[in-house]
Amino acid sequence: MTSDVTIFGAGLFGLGVAWACASRGARVRVVDPAGPGAGASGGLVGALAPHAPENWSAAKAFQLDALCMAEGFWAEVARIGGIDPGYASCGRLQPVADDAALARNRDRAVAAAAHWRGQGAWQVIRATGAAWEPKSPTGWLVHDTLTGRVSPRAACAALVAAIRARRGEIVTEAPASDGPQVWATGWRGLERLSVETGCPMGGGEKGQALRLAPRFSARPPRFSARP
Repeated sequence: MTSDVTIFGAGLFGLGVAWACASRGARVRVVDPAGPGAGASGGLVGALAPHAPENWSAAKAFQLDALCMAEGFWAEVARIGGIDPGYASCGRLQPVADDAALARNRDRAVAAAAHWRGQGAWQVIRATGAAWEPKSPTGWLVHDTLTGRVSPRAACAALVAAIRARRGEIVTEAPASDGPQVWATGWRGLERLSVETGCPMGGGEKGQALRLAPRFSARPPRFSARP
């Protein structure tokens, strides 16, 4: 098959670009010697959390648009490919550590009301003491309704199925192409570009996750980091 666009890298970013092209009628080829989701996209954690709403910027506005588009995006991927990506718009609870954090998050609630266009809320609420809530020293919690989650492994599988349903190719190698190309080759690709260009393009970040068997799968995820 000849392709209109060649994407190098079959992680979530590369597959997402491929799907965006394929869903608009382009013939796509995704090339990754290790196969889909072989890098960080094969991990466990898919937390889709908004930036804090104060000090509003173009980058934060861009992320807000992406979070608001996520539900429709993943629903379409699941519909076309027939595989559930594990997406949910579930919100998030965070404990409030002290009085300074309480004041800061009340200000954030005002900022969210100003900038989030009614698409979500940043609320400071009283803890109820329920067993599933994060423990809060102040008795207050932050509840944001924009945070979502996705299963990285399931999302990769869902994108692969949707791309193939649109007759896209996902291969481990391919001949050189003169057409448009997208390089989404992870931290190794960034290192290679840094060497080739003589400019630092970025690098890898270490991460780790623990898989548990939760009893409250419908509840918002709990984050222990100080807001």
